[in-house]
Amino acid sequence: MADRPYSVTEITRALKQTIEMEFPPLWVVGELASYTEHASGHRYFTLKDDQSQLRCVMWKSTQLQRDFKPESGMEVVARGRLGVYERSGQYQLTVQRMMPAGLGAQQQALEALKRKLHKEGLFDEERKRPLPSFPSAVGVVTSSSGAAFRDILNVLSRRFAGLRVVLRPAVVQGAGAATSIADAIADLNALGGLDVLIVGRGGGAAEDLAAFNAEGVVRAVAVSATPVISAVGHEIDVTLTDLVADVRAPTPSAAAELVVRDAGDLRSRVRDLHRRVMDSMDRLIAENDELLEGYGERYGLRRVEDLLRQHEQTVDELARSLGRETAQAIERGYADYRRLTASLDSLSPLSVLSRGYSIAQAEDRRPVRDASSLSKGDRLSIRLQKGQVRTTVEAVEPEDEDGQFKLGL
Repeated sequence: MADRPYSVTEITRALKQTIEMEFPPLWVVGELASYTEHASGHRYFTLKDDQSQLRCVMWKSTQLQRDFKPESGMEVVARGRLGVYERSGQYQLTVQRMMPAGLGAQQQALEALKRKLHKEGLFDEERKRPLPSFPSAVGVVTSSSGAAFRDILNVLSRRFAGLRVVLRPAVVQGAGAATSIADAIADLNALGGLDVLIVGRGGGAAEDLAAFNAEGVVRAVAVSATPVISAVGHEIDVTLTDLVADVRAPTPSAAAELVVRDAGDLRSRVRDLHRRVMDSMDRLIAENDELLEGYGERYGLRRVEDLLRQHEQTVDELARSLGRETAQAIERGYADYRRLTASLDSLSPLSVLSRGYSIAQAEDRRPVRDASSLSKGDRLSIRLQKGQVRTTVEAVEPEDEDGQFKLGL
């Protein structure tokens, strides 16, 4: 800094900038003193130990944890940013969270776990999945005796009756709650057939929600194959389950409203869309009718229609010509068939039989063509035009060189 006089304001602002830039948000433990809630809603107090004290301010917009009422003399843990109040030139802590000191260690452990999971990418928006538009089956992880499940059923039945709801009961607070919730999520994923899971409970104090900050529950939600809605009934605190879930709902009832659309609204929407579509179609048809009527009066369109009619007439003439030629071809085919049939008939042995001839066959069914191939006593079958005769050869008369028969023995 230059060797010149500085105003008090310049020094104060320089200190303010240095402190606010150098110190990240931090936790401070101490005894609460001079706690005052101003009419404006802002809270002013001091944190002190046996050697020092630190002025603090907590703005009206910063909410306290449920069931926690700060009082002077109470040991507390506060988280905030260091800064300087320029008017008085005093440094102070702007408190963002405050709780009894007994919860401080737990809170620090929770913050460490949160940083670890965030570093792994479990809270990234890119990994969150959209909810199905029209689910048919919903899984619920919550207490079977609590009001949360009844609230979910009431909302679902009112908005979309007939939806399949599968409850996997779980312990949601106290010893073993985290393991019970994680196992329930895994069981519903193993069951399959579910479109979305609602995991949560009704409202409660911060310590009652500890199970939903457990690492096992967070990782069970992260690996769920089915989209998950976190529905822990609290407004002030955000659990780690809220951060890892695909969707966060402030209450179980709100989660049920996110799952399904109201059937009445859908029917109304469909009716409205149907009416709009029909109106649009009517307008389109009317506009096209006018266009067609206008085009119909133009010579070009009439010429196209005339060409189409001429082509249709040509097709009719070709069809008639094809019919005639087909009939003639069939008649010629029948004539050829009759001629060929007559030729085959004239060559048939049966045709010979019809003229008074007969056919002699030996016992092996072979026709007998030469009398010299027979001997006296051979048996023959004589085929006539109608029927056949079986006989025995008594004599053989071979044909001589002159074509005359001579008696043989």
